[in-house]
Amino acid sequence: MPISQAMTNSFKVDILSGGHNFNTSNRALVSNTQDVFKLAMYTSSATLNAATTEYSATNEITNTGGSAYVAGGNTLTVSQVPTSGGSPSTTAYINFSNTSWNSATFTANGALIYNSSNGNKSVAVLAFGSDKSVSAGTFTIQFPTAGTGSSIIQIA
Repeated sequence: MPISQAMTNSFKVDILSGGHNFNTSNRALVSNTQDVFKLAMYTSSATLNAATTEYSATNEITNTGGSAYVAGGNTLTVSQVPTSGGSPSTTAYINFSNTSWNSATFTANGALIYNSSNGNKSVAVLAFGSDKSVSAGTFTIQFPTAGTGSSIIQIA
């Protein structure tokens, strides 16, 4: 089964249960320690979709040109803490800074954003639409601009 882009079903349940903290000043939680979110990349043999519940190393890419990609992927930086705004202003969203691998040689077909602070629980699946390759170069995941209708994670 191919990689299908989605906010995972388990993430939707987890956020209603207080299972993820994207903000160090979260007014809803007693503990204001931001969770660690990571992005792992996968080959076209992976099955990732809305039913994905947690990070798995099965069919994760491997870097053949050096040590640029390590199992588990990169740690993400929250660039836009949870907020709401735009039109309509009823949409809440967060966003991440771009992440890169230098001196990399690999082929990826998609990625998984997951919470490594909370049992490696899944957040969202990113489908690239086809294999994307890099050979002894820089591979960058460029997140869209933060805002209503464009942020990588939003709830309307």
